[in-house]
Amino acid sequence: MLDYFFFLFVLLSIINVQIKEPNNFFSDYMKLDNTNSIKGIFVWLILFAHERNYLIKKNFLFVKAINFLTQNLVAMFLFYSGFGIYESLKKKGFNYSQTLLYKAIILFIKSQIIILIYLAENIFILKNRITLKRYILSIIFKTGLGNSFWFAFTIIIFYIYCYLSFNFCKNFYLGLIIINFICLIHIYLVYNFYFQHWIIPVQTVLCFLFGFYYSLFHQYSDKVIMKNDIFYFAALSISIYFYYEFTHPFTIIIRSIRNLLFTVIVLLISMKVRLKNNFLSFLNSHSYSIYLLQRLIMIIVHKKKLLIKYNFIRISFEFTSIFFIACLFDKYTLFIDKIFYRNVFKSKLSKNNIIDNISIK
Repeated sequence: MLDYFFFLFVLLSIINVQIKEPNNFFSDYMKLDNTNSIKGIFVWLILFAHERNYLIKKNFLFVKAINFLTQNLVAMFLFYSGFGIYESLKKKGFNYSQTLLYKAIILFIKSQIIILIYLAENIFILKNRITLKRYILSIIFKTGLGNSFWFAFTIIIFYIYCYLSFNFCKNFYLGLIIINFICLIHIYLVYNFYFQHWIIPVQTVLCFLFGFYYSLFHQYSDKVIMKNDIFYFAALSISIYFYYEFTHPFTIIIRSIRNLLFTVIVLLISMKVRLKNNFLSFLNSHSYSIYLLQRLIMIIVHKKKLLIKYNFIRISFEFTSIFFIACLFDKYTLFIDKIFYRNVFKSKLSKNNIIDNISIK
């Protein structure tokens, strides 16, 4: 039954799907509407990925599919973030980097609110004892209370890195060199010290950097790949081949290369296939909140063993609750955006005409 539920989401995702005829391609595949739909797919895939950890029986087809995708589910978010940031810098100028600091602050505040919600859940519902030390560590994303702390840490700190790289350096290429250097140092320090040899938080960092380079060079690669189907399918076949070749050993380098190749494969597919519908747009518009709040419901349901014999009803309830809570959270935390926008950033940003579309949801 769970596999049917999984395929229901697949069907919802391919509503209004468009496929280009031979030797034709979607030249606007990197436009925001198209990339948002792709990110929407990975939002619900991540929900299934976390849900599988709570299943008693794991002999479902969707579990095998998720296990195959693994950390690739997050790779596209970081890639599109890097691409979007560099595209905005090129269009709006270096002053746009000031909005990245704004976004980092807003996301940090919202993350702290989410941590407090998890703290309340642990104390009052799950009856868990949370020490002051653990709570303080959760504030700096060193550990979690059930939330996906490493993802929040990564997104926030990358915004800060971009702000530092491009706000004080008024040269695109020098700024790119700086962000590369900072991210490589980030991989070393985070892996060896902050998360102490935990690969997951660092293996998708190169996908973020790849987004910058793709923003610079994709117009040239597109001319080659989109020349005809022979070039296109050659590029796709080579990417898939090497994706399967890079399997062992599972070091940071190998995993990072696989994430990069997966990103390339998705990009190539998006040149031929367009997924664009309201369902995917809805999921993406609340992606940050869904990702950080999803375990809030899952933990309660599984700790209390609610509907344990009825997988379909249980997961339907969980997903519906997660979407509802994420929407409420985004609705009632908009005041944070407004306060910082009005009191801190409005005068500075308005002078540089970069105040549009900078709210975080």
